[in-house]
Amino acid sequence: MGIFLGLLSSAAFGLIPLFTLPLLNAGISVHTALFYRFSIATLVMWGILALKGEKIATSKMDLLKLGFLSSMYLFAVVLFFYAFNFLASGIVASIQFLYPVMVMLIMILFFHEKFSWLMAFSIILAVFGVTLLSTGPGVESSLENTAVLSDNFIFWGIVLSLLAGLANALYFVGIKVTRLPNISGLVMTFYVMLFGAIFCLGNALAFGTLQWIGTLKEFCTALLLALVTAVLSNLTLIMAIKKVGPTVTSILGVMEPLTAVAVGVLVFGETFSSRIAFGILLIVISVALVIFGSHVRRART
Repeated sequence: MGIFLGLLSSAAFGLIPLFTLPLLNAGISVHTALFYRFSIATLVMWGILALKGEKIATSKMDLLKLGFLSSMYLFAVVLFFYAFNFLASGIVASIQFLYPVMVMLIMILFFHEKFSWLMAFSIILAVFGVTLLSTGPGVESSLENTAVLSDNFIFWGIVLSLLAGLANALYFVGIKVTRLPNISGLVMTFYVMLFGAIFCLGNALAFGTLQWIGTLKEFCTALLLALVTAVLSNLTLIMAIKKVGPTVTSILGVMEPLTAVAVGVLVFGETFSSRIAFGILLIVISVALVIFGSHVRRART
């Protein structure tokens, strides 16, 4: 069950470009799109909790832990959205998918998991994969009216994608190590969405970028963005991590770049070449090797 939940979560998160790019191309700012995503998701989660009779009250210490988790999740999504301005959505998702390797590195550096040559080889494969994804045709942004492609433009797209992956890795590890046994996945998802909505609203108001959604089509797109990529994705992610752990759940995230690439090619006409396919394959193999090595070490202990 945990494996299915992990696959469902990553596939749902991989649909972010499908609902985000139409909003951004319609002139909706990133923080406005995120505000609607988080606020709608918060209301939906509140309704679900009310129907189930679950209490959302928690201790101050748990609120601090939830605040940290929310900030990591928020940074991951914000950076992910901004990267669309620089690179094609499928490439952004593929580079961001390096977060399982980052999860393992964090566990090695800070939680005493053993380093191996398999890990070193995985990192080399990942670097080659990112290099292939960041060169040649098909790299350019999927957004309309973006700046002319340049090496500097590509550089910042890669940086934002990698930082999104790092924030996501910290979120994965945080769910495991913050130890919130008395808080259900529903309540955790509610707080993650609530803190995200508050931050995005404050940011949009501070910079004067808050906008009203003007059409029914835009509202339906924002609604699906919230329900599919926030509520469904995050809830199943938390449940999967609690069942099979952060490392196994992270490899199940393979559906995320594959879904994003499929959406980019089929819906938004992004270029798909053998070079891009090989780059994605190297990243997937890199992540698979990290997980395989983790299972081998656990079997020996």
